[in-house]
Amino acid sequence: MSCSKRISETASDSSYIYQIFSCITENSLYINRLRFFKQVKDEIDRISKIKQSPEIISLVGDWGQGKSTFLDIIEEYAKNRNINVIKIPFVELLSRTEDLLTFKNNVYLIDEVESSVDYFAEYQNEIKDFWSKVKELANSTGNSIIYLSMTPSAYSKIFGTGGIIYNLFSETYPSLLERIRKVSIENPSKLEFLLMLKCMLNMANINDLKILQYMDLPYWVIDQERRKYVKFFNDIVCDNLPNVDRIFNELARSDKGINLNSEGETVRLDMLTKLENEMDSQELSKLYKVLMSRIFTDEKLVIKKLEGHVIKGVLIPYLKWIEMFPKGQEYVEDFLLTYYQDDFHVFISDNIETILHESIDISKIKENVKKLSLFGKTDAYAISWSFFESIANTNIGGLIVEFKSREIRDKALQFVNTYITDREKELESLEYLMEVLGIKVDSVNRSKDYIRFLKLIMDNKKITIILANPANEDEIKNLIKEINESDELIHGLILIEPQIRKEELSKTLDGLSIPLIELKMTTPKKRQLLYLLFSKIYGQSRIRLDSIELRLGDLKNSISSLLLKIRDNLNLNQLPIPRNKRLIQSFNWIIFYPSIKMVNANELFEKVNEIINEKFRMYGSKQFHLEDIETSNTFVDDIITYFYGNRIIKIRSNYIDFEDIAGESLSSFAKLFAGLIRQKYKQEAEEVVFNYIMYYVSPQDNKRKDNKNNPLVFAYQIFSPDKKIGQNPTLDFLVYSSIVSGEIAKYLNKDVIYLKIDEQIRKIKEKLDNPYSTYGYFITAKKRGAAIRSLEEMREVIEAYEKSCTENKDIRLCYDYLYLSNIYLELLRKTEESVIETDKIVEEIYKKLEVVEKAKRHVKINEKIEEIEKVYEIIHELKDNFKMQMDKLVRKIQEINERGQTESFKRYLDYLLATIHVEDNSNLYFILFKLLKEILNGVSISGDELKDTIIEEIASLGKVGIQLNNIEMIVNDLEKISPELPKLRENVERNTQKITQLIQEIKEVLEEYGFS
Repeated sequence: MSCSKRISETASDSSYIYQIFSCITENSLYINRLRFFKQVKDEIDRISKIKQSPEIISLVGDWGQGKSTFLDIIEEYAKNRNINVIKIPFVELLSRTEDLLTFKNNVYLIDEVESSVDYFAEYQNEIKDFWSKVKELANSTGNSIIYLSMTPSAYSKIFGTGGIIYNLFSETYPSLLERIRKVSIENPSKLEFLLMLKCMLNMANINDLKILQYMDLPYWVIDQERRKYVKFFNDIVCDNLPNVDRIFNELARSDKGINLNSEGETVRLDMLTKLENEMDSQELSKLYKVLMSRIFTDEKLVIKKLEGHVIKGVLIPYLKWIEMFPKGQEYVEDFLLTYYQDDFHVFISDNIETILHESIDISKIKENVKKLSLFGKTDAYAISWSFFESIANTNIGGLIVEFKSREIRDKALQFVNTYITDREKELESLEYLMEVLGIKVDSVNRSKDYIRFLKLIMDNKKITIILANPANEDEIKNLIKEINESDELIHGLILIEPQIRKEELSKTLDGLSIPLIELKMTTPKKRQLLYLLFSKIYGQSRIRLDSIELRLGDLKNSISSLLLKIRDNLNLNQLPIPRNKRLIQSFNWIIFYPSIKMVNANELFEKVNEIINEKFRMYGSKQFHLEDIETSNTFVDDIITYFYGNRIIKIRSNYIDFEDIAGESLSSFAKLFAGLIRQKYKQEAEEVVFNYIMYYVSPQDNKRKDNKNNPLVFAYQIFSPDKKIGQNPTLDFLVYSSIVSGEIAKYLNKDVIYLKIDEQIRKIKEKLDNPYSTYGYFITAKKRGAAIRSLEEMREVIEAYEKSCTENKDIRLCYDYLYLSNIYLELLRKTEESVIETDKIVEEIYKKLEVVEKAKRHVKINEKIEEIEKVYEIIHELKDNFKMQMDKLVRKIQEINERGQTESFKRYLDYLLATIHVEDNSNLYFILFKLLKEILNGVSISGDELKDTIIEEIASLGKVGIQLNNIEMIVNDLEKISPELPKLRENVERNTQKITQLIQEIKEVLEEYGFS
């Protein structure tokens, strides 16, 4: 079978294309589903109507997109309707621009108006005169209509701001621009392509139209130009009807076929040959039919090699599709439409997205597609688009670059063919794609021809991503080496999907928290990217952003998804402010649970309250950061619910499993932060995390304030560089909780971190034994509770944590031990200092009491004074029976708590400590001796709040203190007034003795002379 009539391929005879146009548009059911021919029909309708003033239409389309065909149809229509029409190239018109004004009430078709840009310097006056006439015509009356055919690039250079019209008529530019209507030519849809072939078959007297069901492949691979469609029909279809195999081979292998594709390749022969070598002749025939039709109904065509690429569905009448989608769905129909049993049908499937190009969004139509499946009566099959495109050099959406001329396009094709296997150019083109997409590339470091480090600006932050295209395992290893040795933090990796094993790379990236996207770079995408790169290097072309969406939409989406992941990593979702609670202090209730076992949340509160809150916490001090929570119900309602709701912890029926406690938010942050730490500090990562743990164990330690040991310094540099440390509560909390919970250690070498902690534990244990610990008591009070804290009780708790830590090698429990030990050692240090200071106070008290002995000597008193003996007794009692006195004080405070008198007791304690000038977290041994000293100095303190305790006994000596002060004053005054009194007494005694002696001598002399 062959055609009896060839269709004209040239523009010299426009009757053929008009005949095809008339055939296509005669069916009113389809007219609104057309693109190109609908636009032509709209313009013909415009010509048919009488106008009050001339209309000027700018007809915009790329080379080969159908501008000449568009004008041919209008010209033929005008001739058939006896409408005066002139079709002329722009350059020929420059010599007779007056015709524009004299040729009224008719149609002017001016082709190749882009010449006004190319020849402006040479024909400046003539071109200016032409546009002056256009302007004059636009402001006149009459039924004229002028079509100005040009490329998109020329349109912007002619009508854009700063273009030819703007410079020639700057004052009237806006009003003139309003008078010129722009019509952007669209490429024909598959419906139009099939209708064209159907009409040509009718024109060639071919009545059997079954061949139309095999026209899917030609639609996708032939450039969307009228001449090439006609050439395909004349040279391939007509000459080989009805043999589908021959049509396929002519299209795929012969010059007739490959010349129909501007890139010189309709079918990728390397992929095709690989398939053909694995099939017999019968299978080959089925393969060709499947590729030609892409959508088919014969199940027997599904050969073994295609099984994994075939999607099953049903066919529904095209008119049902139109009813459901009266306004059409852009591009979707092109993928689903097929010809079956002399009519058009649409392929429907539950997996419909697999037969569409990746960039096509069907989310808005999927529900209706399910409804349409009810009308399917014919089972059908379709090849997945990814497989189809791997073989067919599809022209979906056209090229993403519009060229100034055919010559430039030919140079671009040569450039693409030269570098199609060049990996460096491939990466360079991807880099430029990112710039085109609005991603700011700050700098590029090309370490190898297949590796590029790109520094990007995103949200005013600098991030580093890698573009890589490794071809073998050695290059994968080199890529891993570059990543591991990088001095920069790497935020993401874009990998051209290698056809090799990459498990080691994936493991490396996962450990370094580097998100990865893999780009499947098919030959069509490579070619499009190289066209894009050509436009950057050589210019003379314009990028079509809409075509990028179609041709490279999946690459764009993948890159965007990576940047979105990076943005999510760097911009932490802020936690809501908890009601009257502080995050870290609240989380400590969970962190300090002393076991790894699963526990009920209420029991957790009771346990932590018993062993931590009631043994370590001192109100008003900075010794222990624990949120003030009164009951287990409050703890569950306010704390557990908050942390669970914000995915910080996991709970199961009110139970917490400490072997799997971290919720998604905490876990993901910990993993991310661990990877960044590994990137920054490499082999020292475990050492750094250990120092981070020790920072939180002892943040006041000056040795740990340097940047490397402070986790917040590193965290703020990454996540919150615009804020000072402490200004991002969420970041502060996540860093703290991820470190002290041990979650970060899970993503590093946990054993190494534990060994460092274990070494620290051994050092601490050596310091715990200290004789001063027996004096380690501290008093604390708040409105709702008061207590005595004992170092001995703390020691028991610490030892329990140490046992849990070492038995389970659990980082959280080890942190608990280290933190509590740090508190213990700090209080032990204060206790030791207090005991030493107390010895000095005792010496001062003894010195104070010496004045009593002086006074006794003055008045010749030798008896013991009861009040003074009481002071000595108290000193002795505190030194020798301190624990017994503390037990009494503990019982007394328990009574105060039980009677609900803690609020008044707190006021009393504050008053007492303020009166004797002692800090609220001072050692109780020191406080008591300081109290005794101040009492003996005359300070009056009430002891009624603590009756039957040592404090009451000390306070009862208030009068003694006053008396001691009086005695001291008298003795001092006496010593000031009579500094020679002792000497006078001595002289008096000496003189008395002398007088007595003289008297005796006189008495003896008198007796010698007889006096008696």
